[in-house]
Amino acid sequence: MGHHPIRPYVSRRDFLKRSAAVGLVTASGPWFWKQLAYAKGTPVEQIHAQFGTDAARHAGFSWMTPGAVTHPFVELRGERLPADTTQYSGYPGHFHHVRVQDLDPATEYAYAVGHADQAASGPIPYRTGPAGRAPFTFTAFADQGIDDPGPDNIQDVDPTTFPPTLSPSQPPFQAFANIELARQFDPAFHIIAGDLSYANGNQAIWDRWFRAIEPMARTKPWMGCPGSHEIEQDGGVGGFGVGDSWGPLGYDAYRHRFALPDNGDPDWWNCWYEFRYGSVHFVSIDNNDVNTEVTANIGYSEGRQAAFVERSLRSASADPDVDFIIVLMHQCAFSSSSKHGSDPGVQAAWFDLFARHNVDLVLQGHDHTYERTHLMDRDQVVFAEQPYVSDVGTMYVVCGNGGGVQEPFPPGPPEWSAFRQDFKVGTLKIEVTPDTGNGTKRLTLGEYWALDGSPIEEGIVLERSLAATKPNDGLVPAPAPNATPEPTAQPLLPVTGGPAGIGLTATAALAAAAAGRAFLRGGVDDEVAELRARREEAEERTRR
Repeated sequence: MGHHPIRPYVSRRDFLKRSAAVGLVTASGPWFWKQLAYAKGTPVEQIHAQFGTDAARHAGFSWMTPGAVTHPFVELRGERLPADTTQYSGYPGHFHHVRVQDLDPATEYAYAVGHADQAASGPIPYRTGPAGRAPFTFTAFADQGIDDPGPDNIQDVDPTTFPPTLSPSQPPFQAFANIELARQFDPAFHIIAGDLSYANGNQAIWDRWFRAIEPMARTKPWMGCPGSHEIEQDGGVGGFGVGDSWGPLGYDAYRHRFALPDNGDPDWWNCWYEFRYGSVHFVSIDNNDVNTEVTANIGYSEGRQAAFVERSLRSASADPDVDFIIVLMHQCAFSSSSKHGSDPGVQAAWFDLFARHNVDLVLQGHDHTYERTHLMDRDQVVFAEQPYVSDVGTMYVVCGNGGGVQEPFPPGPPEWSAFRQDFKVGTLKIEVTPDTGNGTKRLTLGEYWALDGSPIEEGIVLERSLAATKPNDGLVPAPAPNATPEPTAQPLLPVTGGPAGIGLTATAALAAAAAGRAFLRGGVDDEVAELRARREEAEERTRR
């Protein structure tokens, strides 16, 4: 039912019949089979690195061999570390993973992968994250796909079938150009927020996607989360009739090809996780568990993912060594696209947690557009002036323009939408500055077009006070965009010491004024003035 028209590998049902016939032995645990292997000259491919929970000390190294091999290993620091080998039903290749947990922070290493008694790759550079506060840059997008032409590639623009008038800014085949753009930014790592390859049951597309990202991903970890198209199961994505059966959640390809940080759940490894890079805490969420649109896997974690996310955010929010909390997830809490839009299930699942535990930035996909919100408390705008110099509110960014077929916006952006752009494939670059030297910490965002590297928007500043203690009660809405501010309008801080919503407005205005004055003392006001002057200069250049 619903099988993909091009299926290069043996079907799951036929594979299981053959496995039973030859007495294939399975093992329990995350890595399904510890394979015996044979061919010494078998090549390696699809090499990629990942972080562990602590990017300063933990790493994962993964690769594929099209045939069975003996004694696969990673060679690192003069040692050969044995790999775990796994397959998933119906796929002929073998995946090999090595996890390392005793690396030195901020250190350049070289690793190689191989099997039998010889390395099968040359030395590959890999750098661990810093042990504490340090500036760094990372890149992000979602919804990428592959560039190869053909009837099995549904997520690129084919000029013979796609009216060019619908996509004047997107010539075909920019997905792989976007990889090159991200690589040119020289990030510490890359985020891909779901819908990675658009294999949709065709496992050869997974292979082609991993080969495309390998030149970057073998040295710069690609950290992702499951999207709707990572579901490859009978009945297809959400039961819509596209795809094939690859595991109980349709996640076999996604889960077996990565060695992502351990989430402590033996059933749902690689589905959600956390990692720390420098002073930034990242949490990856699987929104297939909570959204209202893609029905196949709703509720599968039975609350275990929500409990993990709550623990992770609570711990990070209370940790004085954490400067920013960033979430990656696929389906959107905020999107004004005509395709999917904001998902009420995602909002219901995470709004309170994100507000109570002071999430700074959420990276989303699903809609094939670029869109950014103002600072939000749940569904309310709490700060709407760029630069966003405020200690409250969460910014949401849809970066689903990674390369898949682009989608239009309907007219009239909602109040919460600060900027949006359709029909341009692009890469989001995020620069982390843990200490500006003026009593603040800063994220600076820019979105860049894959076609020529030109900015779609850039210089978007989210700045917090280093000294601020961010309470976890409800936030208080600031004036809507373009509204006349009240006399006390400073970066608003929420009220502490009582239930959210009880007598907050007047009290919050006084607290905000006092906190805002304290926040701006000691030279920070000069920094803010400089940022605003730069913004005004940019606007003047645009008007010219």
